[in-house]
Amino acid sequence: MAKSFHLRIMTAEGTLLEGEAEYCHIPTTAGSVGVLADHAPMLCAMPEGETLCRMEDGTEKTVRHAAGVADVRENRVTILADRAEL
Repeated sequence: MAKSFHLRIMTAEGTLLEGEAEYCHIPTTAGSVGVLADHAPMLCAMPEGETLCRMEDGTEKTVRHAAGVADVRENRVTILADRAEL
């Protein structure tokens, strides 16, 4: 079982954050979801809010973002948002 997954957070301007993560707490329009390695595939809409990411090196990153989508599959999490900042 994998302990990490590849995380990429992007806007139209480019990639804001990319690397190996152990955990992500993502707000969705249906409620919040926690993502670990080997999570089931999921595509969900995200409202404006904050996503918390625990990176593989132990650091935590909080990303404030506008509405967007999160795609989770095959140990890859891709978040696309209209705007985002660390």
